[in-house]
Amino acid sequence: MSKLYLRNQLCIPVMGFNRAIVYDLGRKDYHFISKTHYHILNADGFLNFDGISDPSERSELINFLLDLEIIFEVASAQEEKRFPKLSKALHQVNELTHAVVHVNSAINFIDLIGHTQLQNLSIISPRLDDNLIKIMKAFAHLEIDSIYLYIEMFDAESFDQYKREFASQTALFSVNFFGLDRIQTKLKDNIYYNFFTQNFDDYQQLLTIDKLFVNQEFFLEAYNKHTYYNGKIYIDQHGNIKNGLNNIKSFGNINLMGYDEFHQTINSKLFLELGNIRKQETLVCQHCEFRYMCTDVRVPQKEAAYWFHRVECAYNPYISKWNNEESYLTLKESGITVAESGCIIDKYKLSETFNKIWTE
Repeated sequence: MSKLYLRNQLCIPVMGFNRAIVYDLGRKDYHFISKTHYHILNADGFLNFDGISDPSERSELINFLLDLEIIFEVASAQEEKRFPKLSKALHQVNELTHAVVHVNSAINFIDLIGHTQLQNLSIISPRLDDNLIKIMKAFAHLEIDSIYLYIEMFDAESFDQYKREFASQTALFSVNFFGLDRIQTKLKDNIYYNFFTQNFDDYQQLLTIDKLFVNQEFFLEAYNKHTYYNGKIYIDQHGNIKNGLNNIKSFGNINLMGYDEFHQTINSKLFLELGNIRKQETLVCQHCEFRYMCTDVRVPQKEAAYWFHRVECAYNPYISKWNNEESYLTLKESGITVAESGCIIDKYKLSETFNKIWTE
């Protein structure tokens, strides 16, 4: 009698252009698999491994998946109903969940936000000083799950001076400094202190492999929405309301708005448009195996049937390479042309390029 296997519903197979990934949402990890194995795992009922003709390959795959608890064996067909399919629906109570503000525009933002509960608040400041501490304390009466500070210039004397103040802020999750000699992270008083070599302007535009997140909440958001723009508001140094740090378009100025106008603005269809973009509808991203774990800060554009980016990502899914890896090539160098009208793939050039990269 053949053994019966079901896929762990918290292990989601996702197809990329060259390979697939199993997102292990429970363990916050991921595992690469082949496209052939993706088609076996992409089922909610019993899995059929009979398509693998080689018995040793079939046995090796099953043992690999069992060891990682991606699949499990059941005793009878009747047990299938005990393991319901995972819903991929997103249940979002508030349209606004993430806010990014500069320290000099924060006070007016506090007055307008009212009793809205925020999951994350990021405060950008050129330096550590008394004004930043004052602003942080002004947010204390609001319902905020986590606060992130981004300090553009590091000063060791100020850092030592204000660490005690940071420890008293229960919602403070991390303090991030830029322009240092080396990257490091320290954990003290349940606060992460991160030190980056890039300046802040460069950091905010980069997608790197350490900005990939695997968990159930993030996956459901990425499957249904744009994880960077969904629920986000950015208030620049002058009080202009934007969707994100790299956006040019302004939706008005908080210094000139009352409470009602502000909330009408951030709940308008135009303001919410970018947050409703799905990666499946975006050129190149739709072919990327990392699309449901990625926080992409680039500004999407749409001039025809598809959303696309004029700025290229740090990862090229057509050759499975990050831009800091050896043999990385741009999309154009790989035989990929992205334009408003769609994505054109020179299959011969791409195949030749891919084989040269991965067989050398």
